[in-house]
Amino acid sequence: MLAVTVIGNIGNDAEIKEFNGQKFIAFNVASTERYKDRQGNQHSRTTWVSCLKPGESSVVTYLKKGTQVYVRGSLSVKTFNSGNGVQAGVNCLVRELQLLGSKQETQNEQQQPATTSTPPIYTPAGSASPFPPENEKDDLPF
Repeated sequence: MLAVTVIGNIGNDAEIKEFNGQKFIAFNVASTERYKDRQGNQHSRTTWVSCLKPGESSVVTYLKKGTQVYVRGSLSVKTFNSGNGVQAGVNCLVRELQLLGSKQETQNEQQQPATTSTPPIYTPAGSASPFPPENEKDDLPF
């Protein structure tokens, strides 16, 4: 088995498709790699991955064009004949899927300056904090 991990943006709204009596969620993910060459010129290369996730679930409603996702699964490569000659397509049978956010949310986060303040830890009233008080001594032998 060839395992693959892809982080990228969905290129089309996901659809439920049926193959040999089994239902799958079908969508495409574009993963873009940005790099500089020796002369300092910036380049980018986008790889498209066709994804199939077995089963059907309500997650399909969130898999919209532009949504950033993390996908892990089994990799396969299929060759096909096109008008330009033989080409290959990268496919992934998805085992794990996580939504990372929409393209717009990701762009907004990149445009906003990072803050250095630490957000407060939320502790419901009446419950103990999972962290010991700062002034409490620990019993570690070192």
